[in-house]
Amino acid sequence: MEEHYYVSVDIGSSSVKVVVGEKFHNGINVIGTGQTFTTGIKNGMIDDFDVAQHAIKDTIKKAQIASGIEIEDVFLKMPIIYSEIHDVVHEIKFDGSSTEITGEHIEDVLDGIRDKNSAKDIEIIGVYPKMFKVDDLHEVSDPKEMVATQSLSVDAGVITMERSVLVNILKCVESCGVHVLDVYSDAYNYQHILTPTEVELGTCVIDIGDQLTQVAYYERGTLFDADHIPMAGSVISEDIAEALNISFDDAEKVKEQYGHAFYDLASEQDVFNVTQIDAEAPVAFSQKDLSDVIEGTVEEIFLEVFDLLQEMGLDKINGGFVLTGGSSNLLGIKELLTDMVSEKVRIHVPQQMGIRKPEFTSAISTISSGIIFDELLDYVTINNHDVSSESEEVPAESEPRKSAFDGLFKRKKETVEKSVYTSKEDTHQSAQSSDTIDNEEEKPSVMKKIMKSLFD
Repeated sequence: MEEHYYVSVDIGSSSVKVVVGEKFHNGINVIGTGQTFTTGIKNGMIDDFDVAQHAIKDTIKKAQIASGIEIEDVFLKMPIIYSEIHDVVHEIKFDGSSTEITGEHIEDVLDGIRDKNSAKDIEIIGVYPKMFKVDDLHEVSDPKEMVATQSLSVDAGVITMERSVLVNILKCVESCGVHVLDVYSDAYNYQHILTPTEVELGTCVIDIGDQLTQVAYYERGTLFDADHIPMAGSVISEDIAEALNISFDDAEKVKEQYGHAFYDLASEQDVFNVTQIDAEAPVAFSQKDLSDVIEGTVEEIFLEVFDLLQEMGLDKINGGFVLTGGSSNLLGIKELLTDMVSEKVRIHVPQQMGIRKPEFTSAISTISSGIIFDELLDYVTINNHDVSSESEEVPAESEPRKSAFDGLFKRKKETVEKSVYTSKEDTHQSAQSSDTIDNEEEKPSVMKKIMKSLFD
């Protein structure tokens, strides 16, 4: 069986991550990864084009070496910042004759939503179906192979972003020699890290990165709303630097080695020495001393998150909270949030070999988004359950599908091998299948006890 690969590019607040993976059974098998820390990115956006470009190129190269795959086509993750979420209903009509719904029909009804966008400064980066309706009678999550005579409609969520922000990120990524097949917003991606029960009951994902904390709430099986706050790991380090009178770099190291977010569990015996600014002799602090600083800052971050949730009209999170992102590595952070709310709290860490760190959540979730839309739109079906003579099903098409951003760059339509897309058997060969990915669905410290009642 010829294999297909998905490549995601995650431009975070402090680093670029690239993950190469393949669909395997009901999950993803990671083939290779790359990560490069950089100062060319700020709040998930390009701050210095040349520095960011170098970091992206370097990360892609690392992933190529690790995976043995020549990377040409990628899925790009976009942060929640500068984006908005809308609900849209759209339908396509049939002529009264019986029509078996295919992936092409689903693609058409989703594309129709994109075509409605007339704003010059706003770009649709995500169209994700909540529910389809066949002939205004049957509500289904996947209408393929059903028969309609009148119409196929979709109740969809639409994620938009400021056009200039999107274009600059795409320009930087594609200047590194790769082609962006599609863009997926974290607002949509986070749903893949939740269990079906969590998505149904109502769960809040809190991704604490370096400069941004992203918040997304899901209920009744789909995204409800998402937003962000400009406070995250770097603010914690800044407060440590100020409190201990040390440099920011030293504060980062101290946080990583001795940091603890829950004062009650921090150790008085775990002692470390630091050299303060304009001082010669080192000064000793305990983990308890350090935790006194960290806990206050992390509490403030959580309080800002609670404010966001209240602005969304939420006062109870039945499915609990899921923490992820690089700063969720901090000891005691789960215990602190658990002490502040009544709902259950867990930390999500990807389970795939090579990326078992919460900072890789966005990258692997982007691949999950790509796979889901490939299957929904019938781009490719991969069977990894047995090793018999079954081959993948690729729909025969004479016309190549357009990229989601053909209109943006007026690029000619290309044909690519379905999913990312370099063959394992020949990593230097260009895509062989005639399916180009189209726009898929996208495509105040010490207040813990008081906050217990917020989500009762």
